[in-house]
Order: sequence, then structure tokens, then C-alpha cells
Amino acid sequence: MSEEKIMMNLISHTGEKFVVLPKVARMCKTFANTMEEDDDEITDFDLNCPDKLSTDTLRKVVEYCNHFQTVEEMNEIDTPFKSEELDEIVTQKWYSDWANNLTRTQMFGLIEAANYLDIPELLNLMALAWACHIKGKSVEEMQKIFGITPPSS
Repeated sequence: MSEEKIMMNLISHTGEKFVVLPKVARMCKTFANTMEEDDDEITDFDLNCPDKLSTDTLRKVVEYCNHFQTVEEMNEIDTPFKSEELDEIVTQKWYSDWANNLTRTQMFGLIEAANYLDIPELLNLMALAWACHIKGKSVEEMQKIFGITPPSS
């Protein structure tokens, strides 16, 4: 491989570019399937994200994937769970803090993005974070969260 680092551009539907290493882009299997396996053979450095993926969501996807690939891979989430608290299930502080600090809107966006872009590690973390978030909520709270109109009596 050459001395110079090859970088890819993940481009949001609004045109904002997120510059990442090829191994970060390959975490998105949707993109990995269109990329050359050898970094030195890559000729198309721009990867366009789908319109339904907001720029803010893409920013969070890049943040997660960059950390996973360049700092610390997230451990596999073991089942059965030994707790009902996210930070006791996901013991790596960065990942549990990152997921715990997301808003509901961000969680929904990341679940959709992880599913569409085929990032199983992110999808697993977001599904777990969402489950921990809604655990113990009343029927009324769940109806409000999901925008469900209560049935009339």
C-alpha cells in the first residue's frame, strides 16, 4: 500500500462530505459491496448516502464507525443480559455513554441508518439502547413515544 492514506467521502443528501478511511466506509456493507477490496485500487472516492438518511444521522454513523475502526472495536453484546441497564450490558464506556446520550430522534435515525447501510454492530447497539430506553414505560407513555392514538372506549 502507498505511504499516503487513501480517504473516502461519505456524502449526505445535502452535499456535506465526511472524510473517512476506507475501512470506516466498509463498515457500511452497503458501501463495502461497491468498493474495491484493495485500497490502492479504489478509483471512486465518493459514496453518496440515501436521501432518507439525514446529515445529522450520517454524522453520528461516521462518529460511531470512526471510533470502532480507529480507537476501539465494540465488544459483541452478550446474551442473556446480566442487567437491564445499558452501561452494565455494554461495559465499554465510550459506547455506553455515546448510546445513552442520544435523543429518541437520533436513536430512531440510527436504527434506520444501521439497517439500511447494513452495519450490524451499530444496529445491535441501537436496538439494545432503545429497549433499555423504553423498558418499564407505561402503556400511555409508549403510545406517546410511538405516536399511537389510544383506542376509544
